Amino acid sequence: MKLTPALVFISLLLFSIVAIAQNKQKLDSLLKVYNSQPQDSLKVKTAYAIYDLYVDENPRLALQYSLEGLTISKRIGYRKGIAKSYNHQGRRFLFARKIDSSRYYFEKAISIYNSINHRHEAGLATYNLIQLLYVSARYDEALKSISKTLMEFAQPVDSIILMKLHLVSSKVYMRKTQYNEGFQSALNALGIAESLELENEKIKAKSSLANLYHYTNNKEKSLAIKKELLEIHRKNNNKRKIGLTLNDLGNSNYGIKNYDVALEYLNESLTYSQEVKNQGLIGITLFNIGKTHVKKGSVEKGINYLKKSINHSRYISHHPLSESWALKRLGSVYTEELKMPEKALPYLNRAIVLADSVGNKDDLYQSYRDRSAAYAALGDYEKALNDHENYKAINDSVYNIKKSKEVDRLKAEFETKEKEQKIALQENEIGLLEQKGKVSKLQKSVLTGGLFLALGLIGIGFYGFRQRIKRNKLEKEKVDAELTFKKKELTTHALHLAKKNEVLESLKLKAEEFKKSEDIQQGYQQLIRTIDFDLKDDNNWENFSKYFQEVHTNFNSNVKQQFPNVTANELRLMALLKMNLSSKEIANILNISQEGIKKARYRLRKKLDISTEDSLQDLVLNL
Repeated sequence: MKLTPALVFISLLLFSIVAIAQNKQKLDSLLKVYNSQPQDSLKVKTAYAIYDLYVDENPRLALQYSLEGLTISKRIGYRKGIAKSYNHQGRRFLFARKIDSSRYYFEKAISIYNSINHRHEAGLATYNLIQLLYVSARYDEALKSISKTLMEFAQPVDSIILMKLHLVSSKVYMRKTQYNEGFQSALNALGIAESLELENEKIKAKSSLANLYHYTNNKEKSLAIKKELLEIHRKNNNKRKIGLTLNDLGNSNYGIKNYDVALEYLNESLTYSQEVKNQGLIGITLFNIGKTHVKKGSVEKGINYLKKSINHSRYISHHPLSESWALKRLGSVYTEELKMPEKALPYLNRAIVLADSVGNKDDLYQSYRDRSAAYAALGDYEKALNDHENYKAINDSVYNIKKSKEVDRLKAEFETKEKEQKIALQENEIGLLEQKGKVSKLQKSVLTGGLFLALGLIGIGFYGFRQRIKRNKLEKEKVDAELTFKKKELTTHALHLAKKNEVLESLKLKAEEFKKSEDIQQGYQQLIRTIDFDLKDDNNWENFSKYFQEVHTNFNSNVKQQFPNVTANELRLMALLKMNLSSKEIANILNISQEGIKKARYRLRKKLDISTEDSLQDLVLNL
């Protein structure tokens, strides 16, 4: 029986309403159980089950339940619960691009899991740590960690961990322009996901394959896979993945010069990424919107978006790769569209440094190509030729015949699998159609009943929506507390940047004066004195301490009350530990060596009477 569009719509509506009703029923059931449970490990497990249901729809509320689970776990000494919450917090900081905080919590989770011999959970936390290396563009470190972890989980085999490692390695190889290795890793992950019948993991593997098709100049195939994935993510209402896929679709349409369609996808992606606060994706999408406007002829508008992408990638998402993309494109705009090559050079210089630092040859050779064009436009043909030679050398190493043949073989392997799956599906559909011909009358009755059921469930949905509003009012205080916490973190980070930027600005001004000075020796001495003055300037620290006290109210008084023998220098160290800064960052701020920081931390531990098993960081964070 051929289904009409109306019947298809009703069927999809019925399916969606049933799915939403089932999720809501499950969540309501868990919340009811959670509120009635005693403070034990079962309550912790319920809190984490609620976290899993909330994490995509409402990450902040999900975190609240994770933190409640952490509090109970600490009270009853439930170490597995503590580790799981630390892993949740690591993911939260990973999405917010707070790299040091994310690493801190992942490492704590791994340490606890290893101490209680939970091998699988330790592997999942290690995978998250590798994801952190990937988003930080530390690709060589990520591959070393992947290789080591693959060996650890190969015997005895942990298929889930191996599959996840193949997934992240496919993304790392793609960024390093090692496309044949990327395809092989994605196909390995897809094979394991299919054998374990894990739909979500199959989707992730196909997403990696779609991106690899994009970068190996098969935009049409990439588009087909991404459209299929977008339908799945919309059906599941996974806003984070909707945003990612919309951005990918926009980028693929840009590649085939469908600029208006590309902008529709990209603007929608930006809305989703801002809603779920996916900072890394925001910077990338701003870049894609900027380059698309330039292609459409709206050059000034494009420049505005590219500059937004640079600032966001540098100061908020800390994403050197997306920053290098925007810098490279902005440099080419000044050279090609605006005929101002002298303005292009600073952007292209930094793009080359960033692309080289993360090992991304694809962007490195393009940056050399664009800087060569800028030098040529300025008449500096020697530098133009040098950059052109660098461009050719890297380009030839990335795209050679051997790699192209290997990539084609791997593409064919994937496409053969797809065709086999389609044939199997078609055979199933033929069987189903034959059965449908025998039960058409029964179907009509079921559809009629389903329509009435749908209407009834819509009524239930409205009732549930009203109940949810009431429940959200009760949870508002929890959300507000979390927002306050985030504002404090943001302010603290801003203070740290302000301190750094103040010194850099002063050095810049002095360097300009030195450049104009006729007395070179006197200029050098003056610049050194300025650096020494800024490094030892107590006024800067006093201003910092004043604002720190406003953010972390009563911290100093609490320290003095509990530990009256703490010196002013030790109080400085504790304030910087409270900000969750690394030893290297603290050493830079206090202008002492990292070895000096280790000694200072040791002396502080002795004064605070902390045993070797206890964490100095935990004690300070809880003050």
